[in-house]
Amino acid sequence: MRNHRSIVLGAALLALALFAGACSSGGDDEPTDGSPSVTESAEPKGSITVGVSGAFAESQVVAEMYAQVLENAGYAVQRELNLDGREPSDAALLNGDIDLKPEYLAYELPALDEEADSTGTPEEVAGRLQTAAEANGLTTYAYSPANSTNAFVVTAETAGTLSAPSLTALAEVAPDLSLGGPPDCPKLDFCTKGLESAYGIEFAEFRSLDFGGTQTKEALSAGAIDVALLFSLDPTIYAEGWVILEDDQGLQPAGNFVPLVRQEVDSDELRALLDPVTTSLTDENMLALVGRIVVDEEDIGDVAASHLQDAGLL
Repeated sequence: MRNHRSIVLGAALLALALFAGACSSGGDDEPTDGSPSVTESAEPKGSITVGVSGAFAESQVVAEMYAQVLENAGYAVQRELNLDGREPSDAALLNGDIDLKPEYLAYELPALDEEADSTGTPEEVAGRLQTAAEANGLTTYAYSPANSTNAFVVTAETAGTLSAPSLTALAEVAPDLSLGGPPDCPKLDFCTKGLESAYGIEFAEFRSLDFGGTQTKEALSAGAIDVALLFSLDPTIYAEGWVILEDDQGLQPAGNFVPLVRQEVDSDELRALLDPVTTSLTDENMLALVGRIVVDEEDIGDVAASHLQDAGLL
């Protein structure tokens, strides 16, 4: 901040003071805290609120990437990264409480259109999702190479009791086991409904927990549940030596990341900013990034910034 002083000296000192003031002013100062910023001459671009599909690390880190890129471009960004699940986050988006969020192609599709077919290639599903989004005053941008689909996971001990590490083999012993997953699992085609129709799997008990989060993982680790619905790119699975059961009937659809955006804030500039972020996400780098958050306990903002910097996007 510039200090203002009364000029009580002679003309020479007055001129010197004015010269010094001219040298210290201007818009080329570098930020002192190391954070990305825009210059004072940049035109403000309005405010955008970024949300999540649910309050879990994978969705939060992608949302944080979007937020940082938008801030770097001159937007004032509000973050709502603790929305607890798809249903409340969809409501927030449709109500205008948030403006955009990262979603998953085939998992968001039935939330916007119950009759839509969520099977097929990512390209096919992306087309259907765009149609459903438009009908709800929304739009989508490019989707990621990374495919974070759902996975039914068991401990190595439980896997050892199966004739094969597959969902088909699980059907033989499921009546003696418990499943842990999100509260809406019983009504979802990719969860208990799909398991019953595709595999004939019926569990002895379903425990309502969170969507691939801490509650579900702690319950599996403690033996409170036998089977957990987790995300395929969750590094905890590998760190704990758990086993993903093969989806040999192809129940799980495409889980590629895609931004879901309100049409009121949609623009060519917004698309140009978010598309390179989304398309930079691969299975490999997302697994590493989420591992830094949930295993190494690094800050989500720091992890997001490091990826964006490595990708040349920040």
